[in-house]
Amino acid sequence: MIEEQRVMRFLSRRGTRDAAGELRRLSEALAPDSEPDQYGEGAVITDLEREVAAVLGKEAAIFAVSGKAAQLSALRVHADRRGRTAVAAHPRSHIVEDEKNAIGTLYGLRVARVGALTAPFSAADVDALHEPLAAVVVELPLRRAGYRVPPWDELVAIGDAARRLGAAFHLDGARLWEAAPGYGRTPAEIAALADTVYVSFYKGLQGLAGAALAGDAETIAAARVWIERAGSIPYRAYPYAVAAREGLRRELPRMAEYHVRAALIAAALRDVPGIGVSADPPACNAFAVFLQGDRTALFAARDAVEASHGIQLFGPNLIATPHPNVWSFELSVGPDTLAIDVAEIRAAFADLIERTRSL
Repeated sequence: MIEEQRVMRFLSRRGTRDAAGELRRLSEALAPDSEPDQYGEGAVITDLEREVAAVLGKEAAIFAVSGKAAQLSALRVHADRRGRTAVAAHPRSHIVEDEKNAIGTLYGLRVARVGALTAPFSAADVDALHEPLAAVVVELPLRRAGYRVPPWDELVAIGDAARRLGAAFHLDGARLWEAAPGYGRTPAEIAALADTVYVSFYKGLQGLAGAALAGDAETIAAARVWIERAGSIPYRAYPYAVAAREGLRRELPRMAEYHVRAALIAAALRDVPGIGVSADPPACNAFAVFLQGDRTALFAARDAVEASHGIQLFGPNLIATPHPNVWSFELSVGPDTLAIDVAEIRAAFADLIERTRSL
């Protein structure tokens, strides 16, 4: 008798695994009379920009293939207007850790690092910088610190502090859609605190690629020049725009559901020996999971759990921490996660730790 093969389930949200099927779905989402754009001009692009501006409560928005280009272009505009080159950002922000110093090498700006490594910075931290700033950037959520966010009152205070210093307030909202339910606020209510906000389409919204920058019309027009210089407005971008539009309509309404499930999973893992979570409770649909044990043994135990439970708990990367034999990975809740019962997830992790220790 042939043993029935267990279907593998994935704990964290993953990107499209059926490229041809995704392209077919995007084609079906296009109206029959749709025409391709040309360098950002065309109904598919401009309709998306208007929709994003409305969702964020801003006067204007611009689509860009690269979120890095969109965000850094806004910061360059803020700097040029003020004649300043320093931008305040967290030392573990995406701008600092993940962009190979694009902000300095390509845009001529300097990062004034603000705050401690393990938590979002405060308004008092900004005031303590004592130097002329072009902009203050808050990453929502702060991914590298466990998807943490400042409390709402503190976020408001940071914006006030930026303006007292004559700086712009910019939100790195790559995951703003995901952070909104944790605040109990709409994306527009959060974006209203800032002069400009960048949002991503390929993370929680599961688009192909791309981002948008939103703000007042004059700032967005000025940023467009820099976005074009970065080559981030290609000759054709409508497939990315269609995927972004579908993500806005399909995934954005589910963000609250994803946040609730993330909180339930974190609570279920809290008392499992050898496991920690951060933030606890999660501020959005994602959080960091910390595992105690030998790294090689953890991977071997993961494979055994996959075989016995049919769940992939984490992928090929475990991140080293300052603590010996403590490793971390990011758990991001999406449609795949909702298909697995929370009790089953807890049992799989308990089995993982037990197997790791036996190894």
